Amino acid sequence: MIKKPFFIFFFCAVFLIDSFAQIEQSVRIEIPMEDEDEYFEVVSADESGIVLYREVRNRESRMERKYQVILIDSTLNKKWEKHYYIHLKYILRGFEYFGNYFYLLFQRNTESLKADLFVLRIDLDTKISETFLIEREYAMELTEFEVLGNTLFFGGYANNLPTIICYEFGKTQPKVLPGLFNERTQIQHLEIDDDLRILNVLVSFKTKDGRKSLSLKSFDETGDIIKNINLQPSDEHSLLFGRTVKLDRNAELIVGTYTRKRSDMSRGIFLARISQEGDQIINYYNYADLKNFFSYMKARRQKRVEERIKRRKVKGKKNKFNYRLLVHEVVELDGKFIMVGEAFYPKYSQSSYYGGYSSYYGNSYGTAFEGYKYTHAVVFGFDRRGRLIWDNSFEINDVISYTLDQFVHISMSDKEMALLYVYEDEIRSKIIEGNEVMEGKTFNELKLSFEDDVVSKSEDEYGGLEKWYGGNLFAYGILKIKNMKDEGVKLNREVFFINKISYQ
Repeated sequence: MIKKPFFIFFFCAVFLIDSFAQIEQSVRIEIPMEDEDEYFEVVSADESGIVLYREVRNRESRMERKYQVILIDSTLNKKWEKHYYIHLKYILRGFEYFGNYFYLLFQRNTESLKADLFVLRIDLDTKISETFLIEREYAMELTEFEVLGNTLFFGGYANNLPTIICYEFGKTQPKVLPGLFNERTQIQHLEIDDDLRILNVLVSFKTKDGRKSLSLKSFDETGDIIKNINLQPSDEHSLLFGRTVKLDRNAELIVGTYTRKRSDMSRGIFLARISQEGDQIINYYNYADLKNFFSYMKARRQKRVEERIKRRKVKGKKNKFNYRLLVHEVVELDGKFIMVGEAFYPKYSQSSYYGGYSSYYGNSYGTAFEGYKYTHAVVFGFDRRGRLIWDNSFEINDVISYTLDQFVHISMSDKEMALLYVYEDEIRSKIIEGNEVMEGKTFNELKLSFEDDVVSKSEDEYGGLEKWYGGNLFAYGILKIKNMKDEGVKLNREVFFINKISYQ
């Protein structure tokens, strides 16, 4: 994963709950923060725990950067802590976790697209580190970093062409992955399939008549291509964005959003099944034809929209609803599949400023970008043949982000599903089963360390809620806390915290 700057006001996630389950916040850890401390980056290491890392002040050497790395175990106890030193000429670009190794990716601090790469690999059992210097002779703008086994994959653009290059850790001979060099294509995302031990690369491309479609290319651990599939939409459709779904080595599902011809706004979702022989069937589902796509709205507004849809159908007219929809993970449940997405729109505000040049002064007006406003999460259930079974939605309030990050996650148990997000110090959830709502929105406060703790301020620009392991999640962030009653507790403290969250 390439480290990217981000700004998050609020965060959300989705996971499973049964009808009688309650949110359990079983354990919590706090690390005191000082005024000059950098914030921790937080990485799930599955059942091995959680990795925290940050750059700290180096008082021992002026020629190296000092990084603090902490491993927290699954009970939120500190397992170990160690510092690692990197030469000042390198800057941090990304991180990754795979196979009980934690990776930090650095790049030489220069504007050259041939800048050297430097990888630090830490064994989470032994704390022992290894380093790997990659001196590049090729120019590439780096955007992606993934690890599969002992192979490092770097994605980006060389001469404005999508490119992925891999290295076996410690060996300097690069390998360029085939099938990507095309000026009409763009890399959408890289995804590791841990079970099949393959790298899936989904790219978008333009057809000869200017429409958009998707191509799936799969590679093994050595970088050899094992699958190359171009989706072929009907003449009236363009495919905007997609996610791969693991069936087996012979069949493939790709799900995502489609639009009409050359538009960038989605009209609905598509489900594509590709057989071993290469035959493909693509099913399209217009937002207007879904049962619960608009159920996140207030009752009166939902009724007006649905009545409008019915009137247009009676008149033989097509319903056209355009949405920006982020497509997220797809998970399996009892042989069926669940896809989660989030609808959003860019939010702007009118602004004015007073300025002048030479002898002229006056007021100027313009728009200021405030971030992406998330409106609702949508959930779709479908079968192995790519047929839609049910759909549902959940209103998201107050979520604004300057970057298009994934807020919604999913985890299931039996047939029920809980949609959940955190706003300020509150967990909000809604339980569904297919098309039905089993329980409306409920509210639970985040648990603090002491009975009389009171949050005086939360750092809204930092924090999150992440999937962890076995149905567990963890919330983290920075809080300023007051406590005027409990003995032995400071009156005011600022802490970095992690709460382990599960449904019991």
